[in-house]
Amino acid sequence: MINKINEHIEKWWRSLIITTTKRSAEEVANLLLEKWYKAYFLHSEVDTLERFEIIKKLRSWRIDILVWVNLLREWIDIPEVTFIWILDADNEWFLRSTTALVQIIWRAARNPNSEVALYADKITKSMYQAIMETYRRRTIQQKYNKKHWITPSIAQSNIKNLEAARDDEIDIFQKKENKKKLKKMTKKEKEMILKNLEEQLKIAIEAWEFEKAAELRDQIKEINEN
Repeated sequence: MINKINEHIEKWWRSLIITTTKRSAEEVANLLLEKWYKAYFLHSEVDTLERFEIIKKLRSWRIDILVWVNLLREWIDIPEVTFIWILDADNEWFLRSTTALVQIIWRAARNPNSEVALYADKITKSMYQAIMETYRRRTIQQKYNKKHWITPSIAQSNIKNLEAARDDEIDIFQKKENKKKLKKMTKKEKEMILKNLEEQLKIAIEAWEFEKAAELRDQIKEINEN
């Protein structure tokens, strides 16, 4: 991993390491910092405002490596990233399903110089299917590019767009309004909503839709806390 990161840093490219836990994200980031790399970690406990500032630093070359727990829930594209290292790729039960892996891999497709590495003890069915799907899509894209004389190029970075996205994501006023509505709800109303959300959560888990399940868990937690 270090050798590959060095290779990309030498070309002024950036790297993204995807972990499964907050602790591992912090440990990997600390390991890189000890080796004098410009690295930082991101997970749910990092404040939203700080999160966007960290991503901004990555896009403006002040950070070379970002260690992230769950890229999929952020819905942010970072076209400057050319190397994605997916740790615990064989943990199919947690954000490593075929769909999740394909989505992470194709975040790298925003840059024609990008590479993705799946780090695992064994090749799982999800890993195999994700790799084959990637090759299938790439073949289709290459044929299309050749037919239409298209040369792939990196999506242009725009820090202002990132700042606009930050403002939309934060939406502090809306969050405050939602909390007010929750506080005004009766106990019975909250119980009805919780029951519905818990049923949706069960269905999402059974269908291995862990990204959706994570969002539902957050909603349930917010209602219970208010």
